[in-house]
Formats: sequence, structure tokens, C-alpha cells
Amino acid sequence: MFESALYGSIYFFSYILLKISGVVVVKKEKKDKVEAIKKLFDAHDGLIFTDHTGLSVEGSVMVRDKLAENDACLKILKNTLALIAAKDVFKDLDLADMLKGPTSVVAGGEELAEVAKIIKDFAKDHGTLEVKGGILESKILSAENVKKIADLPSREALLTNLAVSLNAPMVKLVTALSGVPRNLVMVLEAIKQEKEKN
Repeated sequence: MFESALYGSIYFFSYILLKISGVVVVKKEKKDKVEAIKKLFDAHDGLIFTDHTGLSVEGSVMVRDKLAENDACLKILKNTLALIAAKDVFKDLDLADMLKGPTSVVAGGEELAEVAKIIKDFAKDHGTLEVKGGILESKILSAENVKKIADLPSREALLTNLAVSLNAPMVKLVTALSGVPRNLVMVLEAIKQEKEKN
């Protein structure tokens, strides 16, 4: 009888220790995940939050490949952990509305417009990955603002337009200045021909 009580007590305390250690492991895993999300948020000035409902594995691979070409990535988030991380990283921002339902974040890329364009095109073509909103330089962007950013021309196109705009006045000036000597030569030639006639 004493032995069964002893074994029962040992079993009970072993069970309690396993439960406690299991909880500790789970808490450490969650803390690690929160830290990883914080690092993701900290490392990027531009983030786009999406609803990935209906996103297939094949679609996920496709969009991740396209994003990788622009040094961006797509991460599926657990909302409760993302909220904890967001409170530490974005102290003045309330992301509770954006972090409802299935949520993924697109982070990275030097050009947020290109990344937003990839998400917008993918959503249009596949009917998934709907934009919820975003963050740009610690300011919340609505879904509409993210879509407007997606409609902006790429950085290359903007730089090309700027170069053309800056170059146009110089071309006009060179054309005008080269026209003066040409006109002078033509006037002198006309005077010469007039004098030869006389």
C-alpha cells in the first residue's frame, strides 16, 4: 500500500514537472517568435499587411518567388504574437484592426512601390492576398494608400523622367545657340551673293 502511494506521488510530481517544463518551452518558443517578428518589423521601413485567405501552396511559392526578385519576403503571422511585437516596435501605432483574421506581412525591398505592385497584380490575377494596409516610415497606410503606391511608376521610370526633364532645357539651349552661328553664316552668304551680283 505504501509503495503504491509512493509511486502515485512520484507519478503525480513527474507529471506536474513535465507540464511546467512544457509550458516553459512553449513560452520560450513564443518569445522567440515575438523577437523574430520584432526584428522583421525593425528591419524594414515599409510593410504591407495582407489577408492570405485562399492562398494555395502553389500561389504562395509564386508570390514569394516574385517578391524575392525584389529582395522582399512574405511571412504568415500569428496575430497575437504580431500585436505583442508591434506594441514594442511601433509604440504610437495601433495595428489591432490590421491584425485581424488571416494575416501575412510583406517586408523588404528597396522600392515599396514595386513590392506593392507585385501584391496588387497577384491579388488581381489570383483573387487572393488582399491588402489590409501597411506601414511606411512609422505611419499607418490604409489599403487604398497602398494601392495608390502600387500605381506609382517605378524608381527607374521616375529617374528617367527626371533626366529627360532636366535634359530638355539644355537641348533647347544648345539648339538655339547653334542656330545663331548658322543664321549668321547664312546672312553673310546672302550678303556675299548680293555683292557678287552688283
